[in-house]
Amino acid sequence: MSRWRGLSPAARVLVANGLAFNLGFYMLMPYLAQHLGADLGLAGWITGLVMGLRVFSQQGLFLLGGWLGDRLGYRRAIVWGCCLRGVGFVLLGWAQTLPLLLLAAFLTGFAGALFTPCAQASLAAQCPDQSQRRYAFTLHNVASEAGMLLGPLVGLVLLHVDFRLTGCVAGALFLAFAALQWTLLPPDQGAPKPSSQLASGTAPASPRSWLAQLAEPSLLRFVGFCATYQVMFHQLYLAVPAFVQQHGLGSSALSAVFTLSAVVGIALQWPVSRWLVPRLGDAAAMGGGLALMGSAFLSPLVLAAWPQAAMLVLATLLSLGSILCFPLFATVLPRYARDCPLGTCYGFMSSVGGCAALVGQAAVGAGLGDHAAPTSGVWLALAACGVVGGLGLWRVTRTPGTPRTP
Repeated sequence: MSRWRGLSPAARVLVANGLAFNLGFYMLMPYLAQHLGADLGLAGWITGLVMGLRVFSQQGLFLLGGWLGDRLGYRRAIVWGCCLRGVGFVLLGWAQTLPLLLLAAFLTGFAGALFTPCAQASLAAQCPDQSQRRYAFTLHNVASEAGMLLGPLVGLVLLHVDFRLTGCVAGALFLAFAALQWTLLPPDQGAPKPSSQLASGTAPASPRSWLAQLAEPSLLRFVGFCATYQVMFHQLYLAVPAFVQQHGLGSSALSAVFTLSAVVGIALQWPVSRWLVPRLGDAAAMGGGLALMGSAFLSPLVLAAWPQAAMLVLATLLSLGSILCFPLFATVLPRYARDCPLGTCYGFMSSVGGCAALVGQAAVGAGLGDHAAPTSGVWLALAACGVVGGLGLWRVTRTPGTPRTP
C-alpha cells in the first residue's frame, strides 16, 4: 500500500485504465461476430470485413496514434481515444447497416491506436524511476487481466437483455473514463526539450527526427524480438480454437482456456514481478518468459492422448510466460527510446507487434491446411518462435541500454 500511495494520482488512474479498457472491450467484442451473423443475418464475408477493419484500424495505426499523442499531448489523445471508442461501441450496438457498422468498427479500432500507446507513454512519464515504473506496469497488467476475466461475464449477462444494451454500457464506461481522465491527468504542456521528455510526457516530433530515432539498431532489435510475443499470444484466437474443434472438445473447453489464463495472470502476476523478476533480472525474465510461452506449444504434442489436459497446460504455461515478460516490455522500452518521443516509440512497438501477429496468423492459418487442424509442424514452429525470440531478447537486453535523461 505504501508503494501504491507513492504513485501520483495520474499514475493510479492510468493503472486503472487496464481494468476499465479491457472490461469494456471484452464486454462486447467476444459477442460481436455472433451478433452480426445471428442477430443481423449478415453474410460471413461482411462479418469478416467488419472485424478485419477493426483490427486493421487499431494494429495498423498504433504508430500514428503514438505520434499524434506526442504532438497533441497524452491527456488529449487518451481522452479523445476514450470518447471515440465510447461512440464506436454505442454505434456497434445499434447499427444495422453496413456503412454504419464499418464506421463503428473504424472508430473503435482507431480509438485503441490512439489511447493505448499514449496511456503507456504517460504512465512511463509519471514513473521516471525504473523500480516504480516496473511496479506500475505490473499493476496495470494485473488490472488488464481482471478486465479480461470480468468483461465476458458482464457482457454475457447484458446479452440476455439485448446486444444494444451491451453496446451502450460498454460505450458509457469509456465515456465515463474519458471524463475522469480529463479531470485527473495532468494538463498537457508545451513541447519540452528532449532531455525532459520522460518527466513531462510530451516532446516535439518532426517526422525526420523520429524516423531516424526509430531506425536505431538497438531499438529495432528490442522491438523485433518483443514482437514474437504477439505471434504466440494471438494463437489463442487461431491455433487453440482449431485444436479444440479438431478434437471435438466444445466451447466449454475454449472458455476454460481463457478463464484459466486470466486467473493465473491475476493470481501470480504480483508474486512473480515482486519476487522472481528482481532475482532473475530484466533480461533473463523477458527471455525466459518468451521461451516459456514457446514451450507451451509443445503440450499438444507431449499430451496428444489427453487433448483437454494439453489445452489447460498450454494455457497455464502461456500465461506464466506472459506475466513474466509482458509488463517488462513497456518498462524497459524507454532505455532504447533515447531522444525519440515516448508515445511514438510505444506506438512503434505496438505496430510492429501487430504486423508480426498478422504475419504469424497468416502463416499458422496456411499451416492448418484443408482440415483446419494444427499439425505437429505448426506447434514446433511456434515453440521455436518462443525460443528464438527469448534468446534474442536476452542477448539484446543483458547489457543495459543508455537510459533516458530524467
